[in-house]
Amino acid sequence: MTEQQTALLEITDLAIDYGTTHALAGLDLSLQQGQLLCLLGPSGCGKSTLLRAIAGFQDVAAGRIVLANQLMSRAGFNMAPEQRHIGMVFQDNALFPHLTVRANIAFGLHQWPTQEAKQRVESLLSMVGLTGFGERYPYELSGGQQQRVALARAVAPKCSLLLLDEPFSGLDAALREELVPEIAALLKREGITSILVSHDQKEAFAFADQIAVMNHGKIEQLTSAYEIYHKPASRFVADFVGEGDFIVGQVLDNQQVSCVLGNITNGTLAYEAGSKVDVFVRPDDVLHDDSSSTKGRIISKRFRGTHFLYRVELASGEQVACFTDSHHNHGVGEDIGIKLNMEHLLAFRP
Repeated sequence: MTEQQTALLEITDLAIDYGTTHALAGLDLSLQQGQLLCLLGPSGCGKSTLLRAIAGFQDVAAGRIVLANQLMSRAGFNMAPEQRHIGMVFQDNALFPHLTVRANIAFGLHQWPTQEAKQRVESLLSMVGLTGFGERYPYELSGGQQQRVALARAVAPKCSLLLLDEPFSGLDAALREELVPEIAALLKREGITSILVSHDQKEAFAFADQIAVMNHGKIEQLTSAYEIYHKPASRFVADFVGEGDFIVGQVLDNQQVSCVLGNITNGTLAYEAGSKVDVFVRPDDVLHDDSSSTKGRIISKRFRGTHFLYRVELASGEQVACFTDSHHNHGVGEDIGIKLNMEHLLAFRP
């Protein structure tokens, strides 16, 4: 490997046990300098355990964690968290209530020369949009402003790696939608390699270059948000990320499946002709089309402003979801025409 190709963080065959429970089992992860990664998964999948192990708060049973070519953890050895040069931001931002914003940010800079520390603090206040707030106290700030201060404090010492443990989950949806891409852009400008733990898919999509979907202590897929959504590597990833339904299909050849909605192509299948599969269909794969010969009965509807999300029951008894423009206002119990507009064929073993 060249120097540019060497990973900043390298995790190999990592295992962590809680008694007889395997929290992580044989997990591998590689992260390049400057990348933003999100660990995404349901509660109990191991994402917070992995973050704690990287930070040094959790001993490992097997495997290795290496940061900037230095061993951090292996069985029987765990470098102390304060020696790892890793920053952390938590859901509870843990600001010091008796210190001003400026003093909170400067807390980790006590070993810096005084003038350099002052310049660093003022630069960070500007970067997080809090110029003029330096003499305020945390209780005088909104939730979003407090998280900006927590982020500035974490990155102030120019850490090698920043870990964010669901720091936005306590914020309302509108503020989260505004703040997450802002913070991602700031970290990109600073060149700070970061790992975010989240169970919120929209948050993951807005933040990360790469998303690692975790399940039962393992990474099921690690790739971009686009690939995770459109080309899930497993049934679990397909079902967990976004909305969708499985309908019964039969493989016709290596590029085509037949199902109640018709014949579907646009994919390459590893299953033999005649095999039974479950086809994964997302709401954006199903179009409302009154002229279609395929009909379905609306069994539920949700108004989402710009569109309706209809749940439609097919002749087979199977159900699919369908997006329509908000002016296509149909009632529950009404039959509508639908057709497939699927660009990526996703089929999995039953």
